[in-house]
Amino acid sequence: MSEKTLILKSGKCAWAKCFFCGYGRIPGKKPSFENLKREFDSFFDSLFGVDTIKVFGSGSFLDEKQIPREARMYFIERCKDKGITNLTIESRPEFIKEEILEEFKGIDLTVAIGLEIADDAILDKINKGFHLSDFENSAEIIHSCNGKVRTYLLMNLPFVEDLNESLDKSVAYALKFSDSIVLINLLPHGNTPLFRMWLRGEWNFLSRVEFFQLTKKWRSHPKIELDPETFKFIPKFPEEIREQLNGVGEEFLTHPHFEVWQDYLLRWYSPPRGKDILLLLPCSYRKPYSESRTHRRILMELKKLKIYPRIHQVMISNAGLVPREFENYYPFNSYNWDESLETEEIKRRYIEVTEGRIRDYLGAHKDNYKKIFCFLRYDSEGYKSLNKACVDLNLNLKNLLRKETYEKIKKEKRSLQKEAALDDLYEGLKNENHSGD
Repeated sequence: MSEKTLILKSGKCAWAKCFFCGYGRIPGKKPSFENLKREFDSFFDSLFGVDTIKVFGSGSFLDEKQIPREARMYFIERCKDKGITNLTIESRPEFIKEEILEEFKGIDLTVAIGLEIADDAILDKINKGFHLSDFENSAEIIHSCNGKVRTYLLMNLPFVEDLNESLDKSVAYALKFSDSIVLINLLPHGNTPLFRMWLRGEWNFLSRVEFFQLTKKWRSHPKIELDPETFKFIPKFPEEIREQLNGVGEEFLTHPHFEVWQDYLLRWYSPPRGKDILLLLPCSYRKPYSESRTHRRILMELKKLKIYPRIHQVMISNAGLVPREFENYYPFNSYNWDESLETEEIKRRYIEVTEGRIRDYLGAHKDNYKKIFCFLRYDSEGYKSLNKACVDLNLNLKNLLRKETYEKIKKEKRSLQKEAALDDLYEGLKNENHSGD
């Protein structure tokens, strides 16, 4: 059996009010039959030797405001012409009707329903828009038409007091009505009430380890699948809640928009595969960092090295640790910390917070790196924080800026741009070209 997935851009979910779902809030117009026909034709014309299709969209395939009946009938016709024998679609209960399901005769149809949890009180709190009785009625209709029911359950919903007890109850309930179940790790979609709850520290996602720990008793069940990541999870802030984070002090050191990113880097993020040399760098006034004069010159030196693809560049700033691949993501492209405004108390607090962030990051990811380097001023809070964290973790750290060089240039503005400093950077890493592991 060969399987393909069709991801439809078919307008907005008819409900679009679920507490946790960002898909339903994506703006979209009702698609025309002509546009859907082109999308279907493009998909089906590329199929060879496929007998199973799964269709995903931001709502319900059976909602005629999303997929007009004419387009649905055309899709079914193309399925039969292509010899598709197994089809999975998604729908809310209100669109599941016997006369509609009869149109799929000749195809083994599975209808997936996002039940989320077997608890009417929680369904109301997350604004799901239906109850268990609606799910049961839909399951009965699907089975009466010889279809199969696939049920989505969300792990770690807000407002749930006991996750394990709730999961056991929900799985036991869903098994009574379902032919298959998917246990899904709930991750925060932007532009949802859940995302804002996450920012306020009132809810947090499960790491992959926590998800598999919660669901381990169901791992080998023949009817149950585990889905730890339904989309590529990166914190993406809606435009309307973004801020210009310009200032010095506690607010601009432990701002919630920085804190959730640092938590993400610890509990979800994995450094890019193959980048086993960690190089910690300073931030810059200009954002993204790579457009600043200092970083442009640093990158010029690094790109001369054969080991450049192995180097993972991570900046140290008041916003926390910032891997190069995220430098143009909010809030890392929307802040400024003016060192000239720092007091001794603020400097101490900066070192305290930054040391903790570095210690946590290295503790979580040290096995990903074979060597740890930095290119930092010795009197900077970033270097002091990094050095102390590495001592605490018993990790070897090498500053590529030689002390002798720094003593000569430390009074000069933009000292890291000086040729002597950049020579230290290049020469220090050039030796790694021949040092093996």
